[in-house]
Amino acid sequence: MNKIKEKTVTRSAHPQETPTTAPEMETQAVDQAQPETNPLAWLTLEAVLYGLVIVVGVSLRLWHLGNYPLSDSEAQQSLLALQLYNGDFIQSTSYSPLLVSVNGLAYLLFQDSGATARLSSVLFGVALMLLPLTLRRQLGSATCLIAAALFAISPTVLFLSRTVNSEIAVATGALMIFSGFFNWSEDGQQRWLFLLAGGLAVLLTAGPLAYSIIVVFAVVVLIRWSAFKALWQQGLSQTHLDSDASENSEADSEETPNTFTPTLQRAGIFFLVALLLLSTAATLNLSGLSVTTNLFVDWLGRFSFQPRLDGGFNAVFLLTLYEILIVIAGLVGLAFTILSRDLLKLSLAGWFLGALLLDMIMMGRPTGSVIISLVPMIWLAAMALSILAENIQIWGHWGNEGVILASGVVILGFGYIGLTGWLVRACGADDRFCQLAWLQTVAAVALFLVIVFFFGFVQNDAGISLRGLAVTGAVLGLILMIGFGWRLNYGPLKNLAYQPLAGIPASTEMLDLVDTLSEESLIRARDKRMIDITLSGATPGLLWQLRDFENITHTGSIVEPPATTAVITLTADDEQPNLGEAYIGQDFALNAVWSPVGLPVKDLINWLVYRETTQRPQRGNQAILWLRYGTG
Repeated sequence: MNKIKEKTVTRSAHPQETPTTAPEMETQAVDQAQPETNPLAWLTLEAVLYGLVIVVGVSLRLWHLGNYPLSDSEAQQSLLALQLYNGDFIQSTSYSPLLVSVNGLAYLLFQDSGATARLSSVLFGVALMLLPLTLRRQLGSATCLIAAALFAISPTVLFLSRTVNSEIAVATGALMIFSGFFNWSEDGQQRWLFLLAGGLAVLLTAGPLAYSIIVVFAVVVLIRWSAFKALWQQGLSQTHLDSDASENSEADSEETPNTFTPTLQRAGIFFLVALLLLSTAATLNLSGLSVTTNLFVDWLGRFSFQPRLDGGFNAVFLLTLYEILIVIAGLVGLAFTILSRDLLKLSLAGWFLGALLLDMIMMGRPTGSVIISLVPMIWLAAMALSILAENIQIWGHWGNEGVILASGVVILGFGYIGLTGWLVRACGADDRFCQLAWLQTVAAVALFLVIVFFFGFVQNDAGISLRGLAVTGAVLGLILMIGFGWRLNYGPLKNLAYQPLAGIPASTEMLDLVDTLSEESLIRARDKRMIDITLSGATPGLLWQLRDFENITHTGSIVEPPATTAVITLTADDEQPNLGEAYIGQDFALNAVWSPVGLPVKDLINWLVYRETTQRPQRGNQAILWLRYGTG
């Protein structure tokens, strides 16, 4: 045997060839069999674009996060989390256990502040932006990339990711369930079951709108029961069993698809543990379990015809107002989806239509409920935009669609300038030219449409006109979305009341009140937070702003001067205590209320374009600051 191993194969060498030994030949063979791998093979254009989307999305959510003071609805949740952080018992029975748990952890890590109170929403907003990565196999990389970008810059998603609300968490949990189920049914991997279980735990502990999602998903499943049953059986058959389960006999393995496998059991245990931890802040708030069960009752109460203080505008109005690109592209995607036979896409269509219907009949809907309909619509819009991008790549040409796009941006931009000039000018009764200046915008739109159809007529190809019109609409819709999102999320506080999505925001006078208290405290107590305050009838927003003042005495009503040495007294605007001549009062508006209903046509157009108007918001809840003078 050794002699055989020592033998080498010899051959005649080429005159210009260097003789090669056997070991060298073996090395070359190994090198040819195992070529070098590129360590940067993962750095594709898609990966770079995803990275850009993530950086932009996270930056937009964190930048100036505490710029606006907390509204009453935000402060109500944040104060409960602050009680948990301080070790106090939470007596309220109406709150989001998930937000209280996550915010309590945020306070522990970063201390309490307006920005910290909103970190939980930032967390769920970022997760919602990343979840499209989980559906690349089913919907394609282009659709998922566009969906992630739309989640990142959507004015509605961005605003709800920067305010304290439970609806952003409900939307995230719903998409986790959706993605987890369809991925698990395809390959049976355990991680997808964990994603589904985690999403269900997030959903049930987030807020009452979780049951809107449950009802919509249940109806979609019942409508296509046979198809979903087949998916369930397929997922069970492909689930990777544990080592103990794999030792079952062939007879037992035939019954596996109808039994709960160890993988399903582990997912169930994970769900129960996650539900317990999220609802009770890791058992530090045991009352959260009972509040979680009461969310269903709260959800039912929102279908009452009685108006609620936290009731918001319907989803149809808000989507049209802020998400014009997503609405138009989403309706096109909905038409494509209804004509298809793909169960996942049809489920997205059912989710959108069902959520929209529930939103219309829920009179006590919270303002953030619009995101329940927006999430599937973003997916439908992404599918339509990906089809447009594919068609442009295959048939598009810079000499056709490119010219239409360039002319559309220039002409419609010119029309926009004319429109804004008409809006800002005060036209006299006899100034006919000024009154008809809006016709410049109409003429610009008409000219652009003529150019669009001219290209299709000359080239004898209607597809050129349709693609040019679609890509121009997409670009202009994107510009409008960015503009609306910027004004909504980063505009001055005085204009926030003009944003229907903001509900009832805090007033600028709220900050004036706190500044006045700080100045008086510095003068009288030599410290900005040490002044004596007697407080009556405060709103959650005011209580949040006063959380750092150390000498606050709470009372149900003030009918006479405080018996203490208090020098500052705050009362509600409807309470007029007999404090005597030693006190002087100044009222402050705590929040602002405004509605576009009843605006004249020109003012309405101005508001639609700029999200502001000359009509001042109404003063909402007010507080009177009674200052006792003559003391130092």
